[in-house]
Amino acid sequence: MAQTPLTSATRLTKELGGRTLFSELSLVVHERERVVLIGPNGSGKSTLLRILAGIIEADGGEVRSRRDLRTAYVAQQDSFDDDLTISETLERTLLDGGVDPIDIPRRISVTIGSCEFPHGELQVSSLSGGWRKRLALARAFAIEPDLLLLDEPTNHLDINGIRWLEDYLLRIGCAVVLISHDRWFIERLAERIIEIDKRYPMGTFESTGGYGDFIENRAAFLEGLKQMQSSLANKVRREVEWLRQGVKARTTKSRARIDAANRMIKDLQGMKLDAERASLEFSASRRKTKELIKLDGVGTSIAGRKLFDNISLTLSPGMRLGIVGPNGSGKSTFVKVLLGQQEPDSGRVVTAPLLKTALFDQARRELPGGVTLKEALCPHGDSVVFQGQSLHVASWAARFMFAPQQLSLPVASLSGGEHARALLARLMLSDADVLLFDEPTNDLDIPTLEVLEEAFVTFPGSIVLVTHDRYFLDRTSTIVLGISDRASGLFAEFSQWDEAYVEASRSSPASSSERDPALRSSSTPRPKTKLTYQEQRELGGIESAILKAEERVGELEAQIFSPEISSDSVKLTQICADLARYKSEVERLYERWQELEEKKRAFGGP
Repeated sequence: MAQTPLTSATRLTKELGGRTLFSELSLVVHERERVVLIGPNGSGKSTLLRILAGIIEADGGEVRSRRDLRTAYVAQQDSFDDDLTISETLERTLLDGGVDPIDIPRRISVTIGSCEFPHGELQVSSLSGGWRKRLALARAFAIEPDLLLLDEPTNHLDINGIRWLEDYLLRIGCAVVLISHDRWFIERLAERIIEIDKRYPMGTFESTGGYGDFIENRAAFLEGLKQMQSSLANKVRREVEWLRQGVKARTTKSRARIDAANRMIKDLQGMKLDAERASLEFSASRRKTKELIKLDGVGTSIAGRKLFDNISLTLSPGMRLGIVGPNGSGKSTFVKVLLGQQEPDSGRVVTAPLLKTALFDQARRELPGGVTLKEALCPHGDSVVFQGQSLHVASWAARFMFAPQQLSLPVASLSGGEHARALLARLMLSDADVLLFDEPTNDLDIPTLEVLEEAFVTFPGSIVLVTHDRYFLDRTSTIVLGISDRASGLFAEFSQWDEAYVEASRSSPASSSERDPALRSSSTPRPKTKLTYQEQRELGGIESAILKAEERVGELEAQIFSPEISSDSVKLTQICADLARYKSEVERLYERWQELEEKKRAFGGP
């Protein structure tokens, strides 16, 4: 990792609405490194990113950046002019960014190709949520920044989109600082993780490496703090006993000891090492029925296109069904069929008598926006009944990390994470045989995700989960239903479906994201056998083929920057397509060369 600093923040302090988000926070970002910011909702991650982007100022401290630093920032929510096309949107961004107009056609073509848009003339208004997110990212990529700041970039992206973004960020030649709660995404990308949390003495904890390294290093750090807390507690106990005995001689020494004792007491009171978490526990009806919902050969089509076909399964207590597939593959339609909201085209759905279901809706429509938080959590009176026990609404709200003063706030003013927690609070009040969750992980911080995982595992009923969070899905599901053109059917776990999907993608016409060599490496390895005569000839000529392909890549890259080509959009588009094809060929040749070399060495070859 390069050690040349791009930007540094020193002793930053920021308050919002009379509440201190962070205090005395410092960090440094170096060239080409990938830094991930994590922490509880409300800890100030997004605010810090906006300070680094120069959008807002800190209340205290300073940010110093390298001269002429090009910074691009992508917020959680972006706004577009829906009347523009993709190309026009990128052009406006580049013009506003002061890019040389001569270079703009090249940048637009390269960005459209690398972000896998079919073409640049698509109207922004026609784009789905996932493609709008790609366009937001494309605007930042087109600037060709030195520092890229991303706030929850995987929101609205499906698994294919997340893989594409992972691959892009691994190749990009700039520093990246991003906020994410997607632990699989973090594991693959992070070179350094910074957690912002007030329980740490300096307000942050840093760890190099991926998410697994972070978990281990944080555990060791917190264990050290707990030992220090225990030692401090013993000292405080002795000092408190001394203070209670009274100090006979008011000497300078005794006054100093009193001051030191008071400081230790204050320090001990400020050491809260356990993370603040919501308390989640879903209520089941405790019915004894073994078959809650039974699907027999179910299939559905939309506009003549088959979404899924011949699905047979039985939901029983303790079963957690994960549903995966690209956006638009039919996952939400399957949930509607499961709930009886839509009739299947074929097969049948049989539900247990008087079946109780509860839905966590992706669009969060179950939570009315025109009421206060108190009214949303407790529509009638001041108390709720949870598992037969009456609880005051303030106590109930506290379980979900809401302060008493927030009860009078309108639901519309809540953050995404708070909105999700409020919806979970309502859901917990309903006894259910089957819980259905459509993208529940959006906007939730990692501590809440961990609690939600535990609540899923301990729920005695059945759970149906639609999510693009691979880590969460892998941790909670007992069986996975794949709905896609490339890998459909039931699988024992997410990793099994993932492997089947990647293998199917390799054997069919694939997009550039599906040709990612990192994805190919996860497929089932071929058994090793001795090199055939044809393979020996192939190995003998493969290095020459690699050199020729790399030379062609260099020639095409040089053409892209030539004035004649950059001003001709038709030629430029063709050259960009050729460049992508030759780069893919170089990757394929290198992979094949490595495969043949390993095979040769396995059988004693030189």
